[in-house]
Amino acid sequence: MIIGIDVGNTNMTGALASDDGKRIATLRRKSDRAGGAKAGVKLISEIIAALQKRAAAKGGSVRRVGVGFGGPVDFERGVALLSHQNPGWANTPLRDQLQKRFDIPVALDNDANAGTLGEWRFGAGRGVNDLLYVNIGTGIGGGVIANGALVRGAQNLAGEIGHIIVRRDGPLCTCGKHGCLEGCASGSAIGRRGSEALGRKVNGKEVFVLAAKGNTTAQGVLDGVIEDLAQGLGVGIGLLNPALIIIGGGLSEAPEKLFLQPLRRAVPRYCLAEAAPRLRIEPAQLRYDAGVMGAVALAMS
Repeated sequence: MIIGIDVGNTNMTGALASDDGKRIATLRRKSDRAGGAKAGVKLISEIIAALQKRAAAKGGSVRRVGVGFGGPVDFERGVALLSHQNPGWANTPLRDQLQKRFDIPVALDNDANAGTLGEWRFGAGRGVNDLLYVNIGTGIGGGVIANGALVRGAQNLAGEIGHIIVRRDGPLCTCGKHGCLEGCASGSAIGRRGSEALGRKVNGKEVFVLAAKGNTTAQGVLDGVIEDLAQGLGVGIGLLNPALIIIGGGLSEAPEKLFLQPLRRAVPRYCLAEAAPRLRIEPAQLRYDAGVMGAVALAMS
């Protein structure tokens, strides 16, 4: 059997799966955002131990573990370099810590790559050899499948579409730069832009609710977000020429009329005309489970 762990900024999710990736059990726990690596490794270990017991109860054992981490990762060394959202994770040798504790081979990658693998193997990307996966939640991550293989890049940073700069004078991003796509079009950015426009504190979900009720200010916020996102996707299209863009994370569940439909209309304004007609933009099928099932796929590969 296989265990996949999605180390998210808000939740940690573990899945026990068969060797061919069929999910058997799922556990989800709240992340300790202030506890850093010490608390995080403890919680991951508790999830793995609990899933090992589930495997034993079914007469099996866990042979491999895959971990998708919410931040940049040194894939070769198995090190979590840092979390942009939660402090205390810098240069954590997470793979080796878990391997030593459980004596099981562990593969560690960033959550965007894991989500990409999950959607490609089990979700919306099945059968597609060239795709771009964009996870839009608290931040924005991404991953690339080209010619039927995950693209990692020289430092495992390929697909980081969230840090393409779309507005030079834009807001400060968690990475320290100004005007990144993440700072302009993530879920947290929608909440910030909505709060500024409406003059009161709202989150991203509330902006969508208000727009659905006909609030023109909220709709204007979404219009701006969609233009920024379309510009970022246009850069990815120009570089990669994907057949499919998969939108994952919390925004994959936004009302299609308010989000995906206008996004599909906006994207052709930012890419070559020849690339647009055969390009599909679809929501992730695995939704919030893309990360954990991607971690399962990581363990399988």
